[in-house]
Amino acid sequence: MQITRTVADSSIEESLKLLQSLGKEKEIIQLKNNIKSHSETYTFQNKPKLQSWEDIVKEAEEYSPHIVTFEDILSDKELADSFAEREQIIKTFKEKTGIINKTDLTFLAIAIGLQVTKSLLFPMIASKFNYGESFDKTTRLAHDDNSIKTAQREANNQFRDEKLQNHEKGHWTNLLYQTPPYDITRGAKENDIYLGGGYHRLYTLGHDPILGWLFGTMNILTDVMTLNNFNSYRVTRNPMKITGEIVPIWTLFSESYELVKLDYLNLPAAIFAQAQHLKSDINTRLGLPVPLLSSFNENFASKLYKDNYDALCFSRDIKIVGTSFIISKLFDIIIGLVHGLFRTEQENIQQYEVRTRKILLISNMIASSSSIIYASILSNPKALDIGSLLNTVIHLVTDIRFIYKIQQEFITSEISKRMEQEIKEVDKLFYSF
Repeated sequence: MQITRTVADSSIEESLKLLQSLGKEKEIIQLKNNIKSHSETYTFQNKPKLQSWEDIVKEAEEYSPHIVTFEDILSDKELADSFAEREQIIKTFKEKTGIINKTDLTFLAIAIGLQVTKSLLFPMIASKFNYGESFDKTTRLAHDDNSIKTAQREANNQFRDEKLQNHEKGHWTNLLYQTPPYDITRGAKENDIYLGGGYHRLYTLGHDPILGWLFGTMNILTDVMTLNNFNSYRVTRNPMKITGEIVPIWTLFSESYELVKLDYLNLPAAIFAQAQHLKSDINTRLGLPVPLLSSFNENFASKLYKDNYDALCFSRDIKIVGTSFIISKLFDIIIGLVHGLFRTEQENIQQYEVRTRKILLISNMIASSSSIIYASILSNPKALDIGSLLNTVIHLVTDIRFIYKIQQEFITSEISKRMEQEIKEVDKLFYSF
């Protein structure tokens, strides 16, 4: 259209020159004056009328009610050109966010050095804190040691005496002193219930350091014993034994709720009794099992428990792994903050952050890989830096998602810029007359 208009303007100029050569100067001047005097009332007769976007969509839906895809409105060449344009934009984004300059490469080298060194030093430092080791039975008390019983009785008496100042005795006082139902083993064989003999703590949820706070408390309230497979059985007090009566899980919750409503001290007393029982068992020669594990992998939990690896060992190892994770995260924070100081005003802040995250992601992946290789060479699982692995997994989840989000925003922005330029060119054609 621009070419056509230029040609038309040129033709008009040539026509005017021709008329002047024919002596029509007077008529030309008269026509120009006439046009000038009526310029405000003249309109472009063939100027297209632009519809609103809503009207266009409505008209399109009436014309073609089925779903329209790109293949319906674009030729193969246009589709290929569109994808090629998108790939070009992605290439531009990668160039803008690539770790190719000296500063970024320096930070990447430093980050890799810190994380790899930390992962390789981890097994030597962790071993100083007995990481992954079982406990020594000789350092623990017997389950019926008098000091344990005395401390538990004194704590129960103190709780009872404090509550008796404002409340009378009741079922809640019995809960403090009676044997928890999940410590009763008599009647197990008769009812085909396997409790592992002296290792019954592994098979009862009341002894689980996490699930015990829920199931152990409900067991104490209702005189029900819940196993690690979540089957529950009623127990009796006289004689003290396990019965064959199966208690469905919803019944256990319902009975617990009714007892809690009956006396407001029943629940605090049951929770206190549960806490005291876990406290009395945790430092004994059998300790408490690793939390949750027996409900999901009984064989592995049993092997660990019988090898003297208990909840205290697990808690110690979790602290070591957590410390390793925190150190890896601190390295990330320091590298990220210092790298951010090198950003210039001309650099887009989001694109620069993509480069920072790439540095952290690559360094953590290399550190985790080196830790896995090192542990494999030594054939020693305890040499594996789990804290570093956890940090790497978090980076994989968060950083890749962030980079993808910024990339999509960049693509959308670039397409919008190009569309805006196209629209400006179209507007020139429509509104420049």
